Amino acid sequence: MAIAHTNITGGHLSLLGTVAALFERVVEGQARSRQVEKLNATSDAELARRGVTREEVIRHIFRDRYYL
Repeated sequence: MAIAHTNITGGHLSLLGTVAALFERVVEGQARSRQVEKLNATSDAELARRGVTREEVIRHIFRDRYYL
């Protein structure tokens, strides 16, 4: 019988670390928004070639971040 323990503690970020994390999220959000705009401008045939339907664009872009 194997037993595994994981102890993950939530560290407190410094003010600079908090500001840096905020900017990272803003930049990531902007990049994802550009991806959504690009795929929305793509034809249905090209989306189908990529294996994505128009209804799945948001889910496709955010698949690594959220379960939609």
